[in-house]
Amino acid sequence: MRGVSRWIELNAIASRRSYGASHVRRLILASLLTSMLLVLGLAPATASAHSGKQSYLYVSVFDDGVKGRVEIPLVDLGPALGIEFSTLPEALKAEIAASEQAIEDYIIENTALGTASERWTIEYGDMSLLPTSKGAYVVLEFVVDEDFDSAPRTFVADFSVIVESNPERDSLLLIEDDWESATFNNGSGPLLGFSVGQTQQVVDLESKSTLTSMAAIRGIGSDAVRAGIDLLMIAAALASVMILVPSRRNESEPMPLSTVLRRSARGAGVFAAGVTITLWASGLGILVPSARIAGLIVAATLAIVAVYLSAARFVPGVRSFATALSSIAGLGFGVGLGATFIAQDLDRSRPVTGLIAFQFGALVAALLVAVFIGTPLLLLRRTRYVPGVILVLSLVLLGFAGLWFGELLTNSTWPIERLANPLRVWPRNFLFVVLAAAVAGGVRAIEQRAGRLRPDATDGVSTPESIDAPGEKVPT
Repeated sequence: MRGVSRWIELNAIASRRSYGASHVRRLILASLLTSMLLVLGLAPATASAHSGKQSYLYVSVFDDGVKGRVEIPLVDLGPALGIEFSTLPEALKAEIAASEQAIEDYIIENTALGTASERWTIEYGDMSLLPTSKGAYVVLEFVVDEDFDSAPRTFVADFSVIVESNPERDSLLLIEDDWESATFNNGSGPLLGFSVGQTQQVVDLESKSTLTSMAAIRGIGSDAVRAGIDLLMIAAALASVMILVPSRRNESEPMPLSTVLRRSARGAGVFAAGVTITLWASGLGILVPSARIAGLIVAATLAIVAVYLSAARFVPGVRSFATALSSIAGLGFGVGLGATFIAQDLDRSRPVTGLIAFQFGALVAALLVAVFIGTPLLLLRRTRYVPGVILVLSLVLLGFAGLWFGELLTNSTWPIERLANPLRVWPRNFLFVVLAAAVAGGVRAIEQRAGRLRPDATDGVSTPESIDAPGEKVPT
């Protein structure tokens, strides 16, 4: 009877281990499939570049006014003004500066917005140079100085730049931002064209449902995390803390999977609350830091999470501050999102509805990042390589935070974005995740076969030596 009892016990242990392993495999597979579906849903559409042969009139319509800009290719502007511009960048900047008044006068003479009976007053602002693969463009910003009871849905546009001096050219009008037609950051979808004999057009803006506009803003929120590599890294760093760092000072490592999931859910809730506070404070105009200050806050947040990731692994005394860390990360993350929300002018039309959609998209993208980084880390968490993984992650994250600090403090432009660009380009970023998960899975399999996996509560009975003890015969 003793032998039969022993056999039943061993089969129960093996069954629990098999269930635990299959449960982890199912969880990881589900994570990867969910990630792929989310990425497919959040992947941004690509925008076409300037043709180099057309001039552009961009118009943004908000609840509180209208603004826009004119973009003219230098190859056409030079002959229209009787100026031969240089092809050397430094000389070209000087020539543009010297010809700024002539360029502005030419644009004023050939550009107008208004109604059928009167022109709107337009105030022109900064002039800049836009280099493209098809040649350089002169860009002149403008603001319509009129009081509107509501966002105008119909207006007349006169745009004859280049067209009259060169009949072979045409020009395009693009609505860049307009809440009611669900148009945001449009850089590639022209609405109307101007050519010889047709330099005046009536702009009649369509209207779409509120849900359609919210869906478009949701995409902008997702892109703010996908393209904002600093925000992406904060989400990845916090996910690493939740998975790899013990939750209590005296807790043995690694944590059971159920503990990891509960802790991650709690941290995600605190993080989302922090994001809500600072994002909404920015979006509603309560707290609006400058872009430079917002960048410094985001860089500081990334540095804090990176330092905690390394310190909490080796200094048990700071592990109890994980919830506070999630709150700090959320507040800093929200500041970065708020700066993007303001920069995109999303606060100028229905800010409350826009904030709801924008935050939803950003949090879904942050969750996606957490799943991406969490999948390989879940595979590695019981291996002996966790300390090394934590050290490498901490150094990389802290290095990027330091670079952003230096760039912002010195008002310089460093190639940080180019270094981090592979992390955010679809589908390359997903391929990196699949590769990392495959490598982590291979490492775990090797460690498991060698009997080097560290046990946790998912193992059930923690007496593996009794299973492999020699001399014990099991009845068959």
